[in-house]
Amino acid sequence: MASIELLILGLVVSSLIAYVLTRFKQVIGSIFTIFAVMFVFVSVAAFGFNMGLDTTVHYLPGISFSQSYLGFYFAIIIIFIYLMVSFFHPHFMDKYTYKNTYNMLFLLSLAGVIGAFYTDHFLNLFLFFELIIWTTMFLIPQGKSREAAVTYFGFSLAGSVSLLLGILLAFEQTGTLIINESLSTLSGSTGTFVFVLFLIAAFAKLGAFPLHLWLPIAHGHAPHPFSPVLSGALVKLGAFIGILALVKIFPTTQVFETVGLPVGHYVVALIGGLSIVFGTLMAIKADDAKELLAYSSMSHGGYILVAFSLFNSIAFAGGLYHILAHALASAGAFMAIAAVARVTHTTKISEMGGMIHKMPITYLAYLIAIISMAGIPPMGGFISKWLIFQAVIDQGLIFVGIAVFFGSVGSFLYVFRPLAALFLGQEFREYKDVKEAPLLILIPTAIIMGLNIYTGIFPKVFFDVINKIILELGFGGITYTTFTISGNNGTLNPGLISLVFVVGIVIAFIIFILLKKSRKVGLMDTYTAGNFVHDEHLFHYSTDFYAPLERLYEKQSHYMTKFYKALAEKVKELGTFLKYVFMSNSLSVVILLIMSIIIFVLWGEVL
Repeated sequence: MASIELLILGLVVSSLIAYVLTRFKQVIGSIFTIFAVMFVFVSVAAFGFNMGLDTTVHYLPGISFSQSYLGFYFAIIIIFIYLMVSFFHPHFMDKYTYKNTYNMLFLLSLAGVIGAFYTDHFLNLFLFFELIIWTTMFLIPQGKSREAAVTYFGFSLAGSVSLLLGILLAFEQTGTLIINESLSTLSGSTGTFVFVLFLIAAFAKLGAFPLHLWLPIAHGHAPHPFSPVLSGALVKLGAFIGILALVKIFPTTQVFETVGLPVGHYVVALIGGLSIVFGTLMAIKADDAKELLAYSSMSHGGYILVAFSLFNSIAFAGGLYHILAHALASAGAFMAIAAVARVTHTTKISEMGGMIHKMPITYLAYLIAIISMAGIPPMGGFISKWLIFQAVIDQGLIFVGIAVFFGSVGSFLYVFRPLAALFLGQEFREYKDVKEAPLLILIPTAIIMGLNIYTGIFPKVFFDVINKIILELGFGGITYTTFTISGNNGTLNPGLISLVFVVGIVIAFIIFILLKKSRKVGLMDTYTAGNFVHDEHLFHYSTDFYAPLERLYEKQSHYMTKFYKALAEKVKELGTFLKYVFMSNSLSVVILLIMSIIIFVLWGEVL
């Protein structure tokens, strides 16, 4: 039997060993990291499914653990993403700013993940939450951008403060720090405050509107292999905190009779809809592939918020399945972009093209990932979005339903742009010698690719766990069989849909084989065009790809950014003032400070 405590301690010790090995030889340190993460994944997978992990604590005073299907579900998904990404390390170590610490911080952040999802104590949750934030803050600047790390830390700090205040308020009323006991007994205005504070923490970590600005900055500048971890794994911490608030805290706000939901939950559903729409519109206009996928994560975070704001088993099933589907799809897309960026040294869509001829497997991995993101069968994203849409329509949430549908259509628009320009676009001369990614990168890419397909055809094995989670949360399970899933307004047969798609692909392939082939010409072969091409880059159609659509909301898209910039300036001015007051050597400032303290003391005595 594997011990949760020993897994965490093992990762801490492994992080120190990885540091030493990386200093000695980077490849050895990276390979050790792969095996360390693999051991943790195998241990959790082998014993976690049956709640067989040992929760006994011997060496970590003040720490306690417990097992739940909800914690296991989040943990196994995130550990798996860590494992897949670790295969990239040997080929990227030379590109990091602080090479020796990367593997160490990577393993420490994973230790925080296991602790956060398996603890039953609020202060322990906060401790492991902070361990993840601090290690991530030092991992992001490995991509050579300190501003991205500071931005990430600023928003994470807001989430951490909100979470801590919520924990303290909950303890004041309930007298316990055991998570389930505390949340289940909250009531009145205190319950409402804790609900709001937990949601602020969830929004900050999930990157939901309006606390989303760190997403494109952090994802865009983080090391290429770490972006899949940020998007596919770590932002799911926000979803976990959101579930604690939305499902485990008994609703303390009045029920909105029109939609049959508590007002607080309905507001969260609307914010989730705004996250979907805003994330989609911003992704459409992004020219950086990683920034585009970051806004996509914001949009998909909105789906998760919508799902868990509804008191509905179908919605919960859709939300939980979407956590899995998006983790796989986002990781697959980011991994494909990382493989391309490794050889092109850029993630700008307008600066790349024609990669399908050089990196066909990477292209296929990205194609399958974006099909799942767009919610198109036969991928897992289609099943999760179908369930969420069923629940939203059944609840009568018209505006949220429009947002959910808009997000699905819009997601196909923004994920198609890198596909059309980066992989299918014009092949630039500077990339003529580019080759497919190394085998060690292609192995996890192929595994993720296969799972994206598997989750869309055979979801039963995943719904077995999801149903246990729904029952654990106090709701009735959903109805499903090996080949069908029942919703409120119909039954979905993923296998049959997949068969139809396979038949369609076979027919299309036969037509392609039988018809006359087009003649392949060079980029500068413009004999029939009627004019001479002076600069091939001028004809790269990824530039202003959706210009007519972008012009419709160009001005509005900058308002939130301007607001946060103005707020940041005010915080900076406050910091400058406080620094002047408390760290100045001026005698007049010292006298003013002493007089102020005396006045406050005397004022307190009078009161």
